[in-house]
Amino acid sequence: MTLRKLPPATTSQLDHDRRLTALTEWLKTFISDIRTKKRLLPQTADPSVTRLKQLIESRKELRMWASAMFIEVPNKAPYNNFSPGHSPQNHVQGYEHMIEVFSVIVAEVAPTWTLSAAGLGLMGMPFQAVIDWPMGTPSGHAFFLDAEVNAAFKEMLDVWRDSVLRTSASRNVLTTEPGNWLCADAISVIERDTNLDGDRWYTFEQLFDCDPHRDPVHWGFKSWDDFFVRRFRSMDTLRPIGHPGKSEWITNPCESLPVAIKSEIKGLDQFWLKGTNYSVYDMLDNHEWAGQFVGGSLYQSVLLPTSYHRWSAPVSGRVVHAAVIKGTYFSERSTNGIGTEPVAPPLYDQVYLSHVATRALVFIQADEPVGLVCFVAIGIADVSTCEILSKFMTDLPKSIVKGEELGMFHYGGSSQCLLFRRGLKLAFVDGAVPGNHHRSLAIRSPLAFAYV
Repeated sequence: MTLRKLPPATTSQLDHDRRLTALTEWLKTFISDIRTKKRLLPQTADPSVTRLKQLIESRKELRMWASAMFIEVPNKAPYNNFSPGHSPQNHVQGYEHMIEVFSVIVAEVAPTWTLSAAGLGLMGMPFQAVIDWPMGTPSGHAFFLDAEVNAAFKEMLDVWRDSVLRTSASRNVLTTEPGNWLCADAISVIERDTNLDGDRWYTFEQLFDCDPHRDPVHWGFKSWDDFFVRRFRSMDTLRPIGHPGKSEWITNPCESLPVAIKSEIKGLDQFWLKGTNYSVYDMLDNHEWAGQFVGGSLYQSVLLPTSYHRWSAPVSGRVVHAAVIKGTYFSERSTNGIGTEPVAPPLYDQVYLSHVATRALVFIQADEPVGLVCFVAIGIADVSTCEILSKFMTDLPKSIVKGEELGMFHYGGSSQCLLFRRGLKLAFVDGAVPGNHHRSLAIRSPLAFAYV
């Protein structure tokens, strides 16, 4: 077997590859623990896990894809980076083994800092680690797009969410023990990623609502999700609104790392191919107002695992439509396997996922000169959920002020897009240009100046 020669690695590519290698090491250790400590295995798998196995074995094409996707080699790091005679090793030995590992995760496993530190945005969750290999294969691409497969995964992930992620059962990863979310290493990284003002430095306790004094074990967090959606202790002090009262200024709706800026976006485009090919009608689920954004502009960014996961309104105006669009779980842009150009950072599926993953759409009729804007929140990992605040889901239109809380992500990795109408011109701030600073742009900070 021969491999297409890879382009010279950039610093970001090397860092990304190291993170993915760390992810595979976590998986190797986790599977080894299951094998050596059989007591970890539930006596009876949750019915949702059993039903996924039954579904696979009830349809011959699913069984064929599920078998092949663990044999085919994905054309992405770190699996496609091996020397002749040394084939990469998949630690999950087929779909039956996958089901066995899922049964343990659903019953008791919450995301740890050790796992999440190895990821960026869409990586860092247990299910993602188990099927990262098959997701990148041709057979896996077909398998994870199947409607019945997605329904089965949703049932299983809902059980995991309800029994682990939003209950006290997940507090075991919210301690100061090494590898957990309140350990010194994790707190140091969260503080580094959150202190975006070079003139001041705040500790975790100063940044977020928590209580390490009265609760030295869990710092007041009740569950993994409670930690994930933690609030700033003083939003107006830490994240002041950029140019309040000035309608020509758009602010950043999420604390996130810039990924792409695209103008002249098309109504229909080949979003599944390499590059920034955004397809407006697919992104917006063929909404009747989608045509207003054809020929317009788009900004996309991705949230780090350490990010603040709540959203704020980028403009003042009226929320005129809001909805959550159901999407696929674990579908990844196909590379057609070894021999084709590999998936590589920084985009790494972000464009593709903005069209197929679960996403929240919020249309805001902004004050002039901005006009109609669509905010798209994209859930991109495991059970990642997009929650629009209930007050913006009914009795629309409803007024909203720039910087006001709009909703939040739950449980997993996430990304966001802003779509702007055709004819609007935008001057983006330096920190919003992808690659300029390699760090997140603060939520509610200036993003772009709009004019016509």
